[in-house]
Amino acid sequence: FFFSFAPGDARKGLQKIRGRRRRKQKNGLLREQPIDTFDLPMSLKFNGRASSKLGLSWKIVPCLAYSTCSICMMLLNKTLANKGDKLPLSCVMLVQNLVTLMLIYIFDAILSDKTKNSWKMKIPAFRVRTCILWLPVNIFFLTMLYSGFITLNKVSVSLVSVCKNVTNVFTTMGDRLLFGEPVSLRVIFALMLMILAAYIGAADELYINNDEFNVVAAIAMSVNCLSTSAYGLQIKMSQKKTKLSPYGCTFYNALAATPICFFWTLSTGELQQFISHPGLTEPRFLFSLIMSSLIGFGIGFSVFWCISATSPTTYAMVGAANKIPLSLMGIVLFSEPITVPRVLFISVGLLAGIVYAHAKALLKEQSAKKNDDNNKGTTKKPVSDVVVEKVGMGKLNGGGTNGCDGLISNDKQQLS
Repeated sequence: FFFSFAPGDARKGLQKIRGRRRRKQKNGLLREQPIDTFDLPMSLKFNGRASSKLGLSWKIVPCLAYSTCSICMMLLNKTLANKGDKLPLSCVMLVQNLVTLMLIYIFDAILSDKTKNSWKMKIPAFRVRTCILWLPVNIFFLTMLYSGFITLNKVSVSLVSVCKNVTNVFTTMGDRLLFGEPVSLRVIFALMLMILAAYIGAADELYINNDEFNVVAAIAMSVNCLSTSAYGLQIKMSQKKTKLSPYGCTFYNALAATPICFFWTLSTGELQQFISHPGLTEPRFLFSLIMSSLIGFGIGFSVFWCISATSPTTYAMVGAANKIPLSLMGIVLFSEPITVPRVLFISVGLLAGIVYAHAKALLKEQSAKKNDDNNKGTTKKPVSDVVVEKVGMGKLNGGGTNGCDGLISNDKQQLS
């Protein structure tokens, strides 16, 4: 998308690189790349292979995109909460889905076909079956939000945060059982470190509101944890069944969620409350709402991009690690106090992220080595070796000279 607006020299350089690669492929000097790869001067690949020049994996880009959008949304919500501009959550979701659909159709109108094909930004054809397959994603998402709302009325935010980190273990187990994602002891150790970091950071705030923790709160928290884990796993499953690109997933997700959010806000009366909100006439309020919708579009796209490029486990780990830079920003931007639990939380959380990244790198190397060994084991033998083996088998079976000559003559006929 950016290179389509690049100067002429940049486009010519990109065309030279692509032409050189095509000539090498034609002469058999370079292996064919998958369809979803593209060539840039940085040699970064969409297929997740390590860059030969930078030593980085392209899979880190969707993770950074999701982390950046998530942190921006948290900071915006915190700013709105400090100013007292609290909006109904379902109405905000409805506006975000409508803005997402509007942006998708705007991009479809202004972008050229070449850009849309190269960046996979075409709107997929509407199919009822695809909407049905994508409906469970929205159901799990709404269940997660509603159960989280009930839970937050009973327990503190920090306790919910610790339980969310425990949910990552269930996501890892489901990722292993459903999709065969390799899991090592280092990955489990990293998840445990993240749980420990969340507990250290929330040790002073683990309380129950007004001693109201009962069976309803326990069920709501359990449903919230299970729906959170099922949400990430269902996205991967729906992507495999529908074979949609992240852009297509964003389109169908907004398309399926819009009527659900509309009828939900209509039945609860929040839509009428939102329409009559006095802040709709204030520029600052409208600017915050528009920014929230734009960041919501970025979060929706980056979530599907991150899960399709990596796994639900990595997506859950990135979501848990988002609280580390958010805690640092809280100290810098909102003048929050620097305490020992906060410093320990940041330190242990960073250690967990390093351990997880190292564990994933080792699993990737082991998988690549295993694939190389399998390729070497399935290499075809030369025809001369086959002829020698057949001749030897003829002698062992007592075929004599005539039997050997017959085998050799048959092989010569096959060669000719």
